[in-house]
Amino acid sequence: MIVRLVVAGLGVWLALALFLFVWPTQDHPGHAAAIIVLAGDAEHRFPRALALARAGVAPVLVVSDGARSSWAPARKLCAHPGNHGFRVVCFRPAPYSTRGEARGALALAERNRWRSLLVVTSTYHVFRARMLFGRCLDGHARVYATGTSTSLAWLPLKMVTETIKLGLSLTTRRGC
Repeated sequence: MIVRLVVAGLGVWLALALFLFVWPTQDHPGHAAAIIVLAGDAEHRFPRALALARAGVAPVLVVSDGARSSWAPARKLCAHPGNHGFRVVCFRPAPYSTRGEARGALALAERNRWRSLLVVTSTYHVFRARMLFGRCLDGHARVYATGTSTSLAWLPLKMVTETIKLGLSLTTRRGC
């Protein structure tokens, strides 16, 4: 009996995790006041955000933790934010988390009077990022995924960690 309940529970979790972290609903990358690329997975997130900025989706590219990024092109862009056809803003979130990034984006949006943001992140991160940015920016943020940037070997770990982080965001860390 207990084994069946555990197997059924795992099956329900797997179905939900696939829906939330592997095949999440994502927004279209239409025009926005600014694009914000979240820290982590810079190899996939940053190039996609940079391509969107170069395509004119937004006049501003915000790079979270760009100056300290493990990816050299992000560090270079933050060190030399000069003439790229778009403005570059780099910031270090506090706390260093998606929630901190959402709070930082709120401060930047208020200061610059941005009414819309396009958040660029990884596919497994879309659901929680949308929830956190929605809390802080009152629905003025759309979330766009870079695609599956996590190898299949790492996907189960990402699903477990995102489940834990989502649980915390839904219970003990409910504010912006």
